[in-house]
Amino acid sequence: MQKVTGKQFADNAVWKFSELVIRKIVALVISTILARLLSPEAYGIVALTTVFITFSDIFILNGFNVALIRKKEVTEEDYSTVMFLSLLFSLFMYSLFFVSAPFLSSVYRTPELKNVLRIITTLLFFQSVATVIRAKGTRELRFRDMSFVTIVENLVAGIIGLIIAYYGFGVWALVTQQIIAVLLDMILLSVVFRWKFKFCFHIETVKEMLSFTIGVLSSSFMDFLGNNVSSLVIGKVYTSTELGYYNRGNMYPETIGLNTYNAINSVLLPTLVSRQNDTRDIHDVVRRVVSTTEYILFPMMIGLLSISRNFILVLLTEKWLPCLGIFMCACISYLINPIRAIGYNIFFALGESKITVKIECCRVIAMLLNLYVTIIILKESILVLTIINLCIAFLIMMITQHYVKKCINYSYLELLKDLMPTILLSLPIVIVTTAIDLMNMNDILTLLIQVMSGITIYFIGSLISKNENFRKLLDYVKRGVHR
Repeated sequence: MQKVTGKQFADNAVWKFSELVIRKIVALVISTILARLLSPEAYGIVALTTVFITFSDIFILNGFNVALIRKKEVTEEDYSTVMFLSLLFSLFMYSLFFVSAPFLSSVYRTPELKNVLRIITTLLFFQSVATVIRAKGTRELRFRDMSFVTIVENLVAGIIGLIIAYYGFGVWALVTQQIIAVLLDMILLSVVFRWKFKFCFHIETVKEMLSFTIGVLSSSFMDFLGNNVSSLVIGKVYTSTELGYYNRGNMYPETIGLNTYNAINSVLLPTLVSRQNDTRDIHDVVRRVVSTTEYILFPMMIGLLSISRNFILVLLTEKWLPCLGIFMCACISYLINPIRAIGYNIFFALGESKITVKIECCRVIAMLLNLYVTIIILKESILVLTIINLCIAFLIMMITQHYVKKCINYSYLELLKDLMPTILLSLPIVIVTTAIDLMNMNDILTLLIQVMSGITIYFIGSLISKNENFRKLLDYVKRGVHR
């Protein structure tokens, strides 16, 4: 695999970021309209099915697909072998969900869950093909092509979902939207990449990638437990309505925060892999990526945190206000999450996937213990669970950075130096937006003024302080406009 240059990294990261911005704007608009049309209970039902799909994704989206990206040389037979494995596993998981759907519906006291689960999990088959094609696109740095596909599929699926919701089909609007999005993803990627469907299986390919893949699968499984067991327990101990609040409280921060980071993360792994023999080079790349990522993400999350109440009232209406505390905790959680995720990419690039297993084991044990004590024994509110999970996320970030220092000598002090300029630039956003909120104006007008004020303050602060990230991003935009 050829070394990825700084220009290639920037160009592809911008394409990925542009895709995510457009896709998420479309998704947020559609999701917000759906939230106004549908009940919290409908979102709770889909949130339960999403947990089961996410479990299947451990084997479909991770493992061998990550190994494909990391592999120095990949043949068409390698791609076909991984796709064949993914399809086989999809068939196994779909059969399991189909048979167990009545039982799960009974456990969660939600009759509608049976048919929803049986139908929505058909997307696993389409996903099996699409993810292998995306692994090929990632290796070839064809993020522009993948960006166009993603934008089109989400726009079409979202519009169809809105139409179905408008005519009163409730939860089936969300189900249809998800299935069509994944189906279109597979079809359009197959056309754009001229994918040749070969159903061949080479055991040598499996043996070659197995050792690394086991580490990735293990860490992904631990990550799944940490992120999704809460939804299963909440859906059982409480109601689907409360699960809907939990799901919605996390959704907007996750959509803005996690997907903003993913724009860079998608390009980061192949970039680090192309430098896997030079730890000093990786050290320099990672410092720049951490600094740039948090420069973009920090003001978004801090700003969203400071306007959270008005945001929920204006976009989701008052019926969703109970999710405010969860919403605020999620903003902070997705603010610090990229540091952990960047560390995992370093371990994957260096072939040290077992380190991620150790870290994820610590995270999962802590979160499961919190879940058991807080929800099962003490029967505290979901907000208490979320606050403790936030503290765990911070601790895990520090542990990850410890291993990063061991691998590439990126110290805590260097991390703090990379983050401090962004932290200082973001603090005025909180002060100004809070002051505006105290003026007791119309909710919509207050929200608009808060958003515009936050953007203006950050821009002026970056300009006055001659922030290096601001200068680099501005220079890149100028070059792009000139081209």
